[in-house]
Amino acid sequence: MPGHQGPPHPGGPPPYGGYDQGFRPPPPPPRGAPGGQARSHPATAPGLSAVPFQRRTAVVRIIGLVGIAVVSGLVWMMFQSGEGPKSSSGSPTPSSASQVPAGEFEFTPSTQAPAPRRDAECASHAYGQAKDFFTKTPCEELIRALYTTTAAAGGAKVHTSVAVVRMKSAADATALMELTNRDGTGNVNDLVKDGAVKVDGITTLGGGGYASTLSDRDVVIVESDTAKADNTGAGHIDLMRRISADALRLAAGLG
Repeated sequence: MPGHQGPPHPGGPPPYGGYDQGFRPPPPPPRGAPGGQARSHPATAPGLSAVPFQRRTAVVRIIGLVGIAVVSGLVWMMFQSGEGPKSSSGSPTPSSASQVPAGEFEFTPSTQAPAPRRDAECASHAYGQAKDFFTKTPCEELIRALYTTTAAAGGAKVHTSVAVVRMKSAADATALMELTNRDGTGNVNDLVKDGAVKVDGITTLGGGGYASTLSDRDVVIVESDTAKADNTGAGHIDLMRRISADALRLAAGLG
């Protein structure tokens, strides 16, 4: 009969949709959402939390940013390694100190002294008044090299000594230059006179052509000569002086 309420039904709702005191109605749907509409995201499973998922997401993002930074750094390093002035052959351009300007004669390093010889003092490698000068006014460094050229008459080999005397001040270098440019005052030994190189028919290059120049603390001294059998002729000394003057440029390659 309508409106009749039967006795409670244990274990379930009454058969006609009514609710007795043992059952509660379902909660209403969220406000603003139509009834029966699915949630925008699945509910977290019982016993689990959304925090670990968020942490994993943050870790993945950090790893991604680190990866991008590493790749960017590698690209930048590769780009930098390809920069810088290069010569036409692809090798690095040498420094200006090692570049020797072109000149009149072609010089070749002596086979007995292919590399420059460097000494930390000058007095024991000098003679005459120059030796006394270095005893009182020590140099900072002595750099000497020996070259050959075939500019002499008949293709005779010319031996050319290039010495760079580096003083401790420009004033000391000027004083040395003034001393050694006077005749009979001595000088630094060339490698032949010092006994470091043996050349048949030559004991010193000091009797040939002489040239010198001053550059701040450096005094460049050049001497050239041939073996005595080849140094005959009126123009021999003039030619040796011309060769020595041209060889002054070789000091640029000695550092």
